[in-house]
Amino acid sequence: MANDKELYKIAKKRVYIKNGLKIHVAVYIIVSIVLFIISFTNGQKWWIYPTLGWGIGVAIHFVSVVSSLGLNDEIKKEMKKLQEEE
Repeated sequence: MANDKELYKIAKKRVYIKNGLKIHVAVYIIVSIVLFIISFTNGQKWWIYPTLGWGIGVAIHFVSVVSSLGLNDEIKKEMKKLQEEE
């Protein structure tokens, strides 16, 4: 079984990963709103292109975070099975 130091490192890494995604989404939303306002005041609709492009990046970031955290859970389950077998 992992000791407290190891668990702390794992928990800290997970918190950083989750916070990184939250910050990325927050900045994306704020910048998208600003781009929309600038575009709208000029009577144009160009804001959609950078928003969609960046949105793809945010979606990829989200998928990578969810899959990496999900993999950690699967690894823990497998480790628990192996420990029970011994």
